[in-house]
Amino acid sequence: MRESNAPLYTAVTIVSLALLGAFIALSVVIGEDFAIPALITGGVVGAVILKGPVGKALAERIHQGTITQAEPHPEVLEELYDMRGRLVEMEERLDFTERLLARQRAEEPSQLPRG
Repeated sequence: MRESNAPLYTAVTIVSLALLGAFIALSVVIGEDFAIPALITGGVVGAVILKGPVGKALAERIHQGTITQAEPHPEVLEELYDMRGRLVEMEERLDFTERLLARQRAEEPSQLPRG
């Protein structure tokens, strides 16, 4: 199954707008003397982050254009089907036990312990 990169672009846009809004708010609150050093520091930090593994992963994802969903390993699927069967069997046993207890309580209410 292939997906587009629209969620990635949306997330990058939202983060960028949030950072820009925070920068503007801090510039207004602290003053204009804050704006230039903060912009330089933010640019350096952003460049370092984008040069690292996060930036490489983003670049590779954008370059590929799509994401492919990995197929589960056949052994994992087999184990999942086995567990599903065991769960169904357990549910049947639980239902049987509940019916048996309900019938026993309906037939012998005087022998039940007081609670």
